[in-house]
Amino acid sequence: MQAGDNMKFFHTLKQDLNKTIINLGFAGAALMTCILCFTASAYRDNSNDKSYSVFEAFFSFDRKFIEAHDEFASLRLFQSGLTGYITMFIPIIVAFPFMVSFCAERNNGLMRFTITRSGKIKYYLSKFSASFLSGGLAVMIGLALYGIVISIAFPSLDSYALDAEQLQWIIPDGAFAAVIKAMLAAFIYGAFSTLPAFFLSSFCKNPYIITCLPFMLIYIWNTTMNKIMSKSFESGDFEIYDRLSPFMPDSPRQIPYITFSEITPAQTKMLIFNGAYLLVLLIGFIVIMNLRTDKGN
Repeated sequence: MQAGDNMKFFHTLKQDLNKTIINLGFAGAALMTCILCFTASAYRDNSNDKSYSVFEAFFSFDRKFIEAHDEFASLRLFQSGLTGYITMFIPIIVAFPFMVSFCAERNNGLMRFTITRSGKIKYYLSKFSASFLSGGLAVMIGLALYGIVISIAFPSLDSYALDAEQLQWIIPDGAFAAVIKAMLAAFIYGAFSTLPAFFLSSFCKNPYIITCLPFMLIYIWNTTMNKIMSKSFESGDFEIYDRLSPFMPDSPRQIPYITFSEITPAQTKMLIFNGAYLLVLLIGFIVIMNLRTDKGN
């Protein structure tokens, strides 16, 4: 792109980001993310094999018990915030910010004029960037809100008598790095989770289908992979996790935790798979939209 083309693209992107982020869909996505983070597991009682979510743990255990078990440290709970029911509902959550503005633009006929003014490829790339960034930001902000609440409701990690070896296992690079990595993981996970809905919007106008179909597909994908792993574990194949984990739908959240100087074959596969996944859906969106004679309306 030339300088003028770049300026035109960034102007279009700025407008799309404003429409995507400054709406109730974005605020709702961030709030839903925050709420669902409280469904993450906080403590497992080995006596009855019961797992307590963060929300349940706050109301089920007294302060003395919480202060005696470092599982309740606010930083540890923050690190596990993306492991509850959010893994199931994130495809719906991250579609809200994008779909509110995209469907409005398509239904009121503005899409045709915007494409004519900005150009097809710039318009498609702008829409992709806006949906990708808004999904990531919504999940990251939601996790940050969750972190603020649990930092008030639960003890800090410093209040527990942990030795250097335990701290090295929990926060190998320090508390600040742990928070930054968790936030980056939330952003990347949210951004990648927008891709199925974004792709569907190229040929589907129904916002309910665009938001719900990715939820169903990713649920089936995740459930199938977990069942294969469970069966393999039962048969004694404990290497199945390393073979399948790079292809799990939630694998992008592991990207910030990769040490590239010591990258493993499984991590390399995960990066290649997610890179290909992103490119295939982006190119698919562009091709389908470009083939439409109605300019997307």
